[in-house]
Amino acid sequence: MPVTIKDIAKAANVSRGTVDRALNDRGGVNPDVAARIKSIAADMGYKPNTIAKALATRSNPVRLGVILNSIGNPFWDKVIDGINSAYDNLSDFGISMEIRKMRGYDQERQLHELEHLKEKGIDGLVITPISTPKVRDALNELIRSGVQVVCCNLDIDDVAYQAYVGCDYFCSGQTAGAIIGMTTHGESNLGIITSSHGLYFHEMRVKGCTSVLKNYPNIHITDYAEAEDDEEVSYNEVKKMLLKNEKIDTLYFVTGGTTGGLRAIHDLHMEKRLRVFTFDQIPAVIENLKSGLVIATIDQQPFVQGATSVRMLFEAIMTKQIPTRRQVFTELNIKNRYNITG
Repeated sequence: MPVTIKDIAKAANVSRGTVDRALNDRGGVNPDVAARIKSIAADMGYKPNTIAKALATRSNPVRLGVILNSIGNPFWDKVIDGINSAYDNLSDFGISMEIRKMRGYDQERQLHELEHLKEKGIDGLVITPISTPKVRDALNELIRSGVQVVCCNLDIDDVAYQAYVGCDYFCSGQTAGAIIGMTTHGESNLGIITSSHGLYFHEMRVKGCTSVLKNYPNIHITDYAEAEDDEEVSYNEVKKMLLKNEKIDTLYFVTGGTTGGLRAIHDLHMEKRLRVFTFDQIPAVIENLKSGLVIATIDQQPFVQGATSVRMLFEAIMTKQIPTRRQVFTELNIKNRYNITG
């Protein structure tokens, strides 16, 4: 356990206030007593809490802002749980936090939310950025003004953020490709459901998967559908894909909209015809893992993504130090009907 001011005060038989003044040279302490306190602190291996020290010199509380494209996508519930958990753990520092939620990948809405938080005078921002030139420019302008930024779940090029915390999308695609190849015994007609063309991280999952599937010449990608991270769109597009392509026997959900897609399969009574592979442990996936329709899902630790993003942002604001790792990839955990949680 780290040595605290309370420990030093007890060893020196003085008050915590006296120890604080002596260690920080604030005056009001007899020089001999101050020297003895510093000697005791050194002997005990005391290391100053740089965050607490930085807070003591601030005239205003730390203000954090969060922008998530979470509306309509149950994956984000766990991310928000992680964000709130980290915030609760930091509440003793007197910080404030405002979470702004949006649906999908609407550039103008994200720019609006950025402007809102900028006007609030935030010190730091956690964001799932939409990778467009306008959003990129807005984030760099915010950073130049002194606001620290951590990207959660979505990465973005050419932005001087403090850190990215989230999934390695290419690797997650490779992992999915390997599972599909092995569990189908290298023979299937595959339908891929993604969000929308042009979203870099979804493309990386598709590219990662197809790079592995090249090793399985009898796995054929039959069709693609765009679900737009929307359950109703996914329901309609998956239904259309399956009715149009009778040979499809395997589905790979790259991102959100999985609940709607699974509902389409059930409404078409195609559970016995299909093998499904997904990401994350949302309620619909868990239910269909138990029934056997979903063969495997890849969990990307959403709670950890949220909690780590807030913690790293707060530390960056207080220490003004660049993290040793700018890309923090969460673990990829393969789940099946035998090891799911929930």
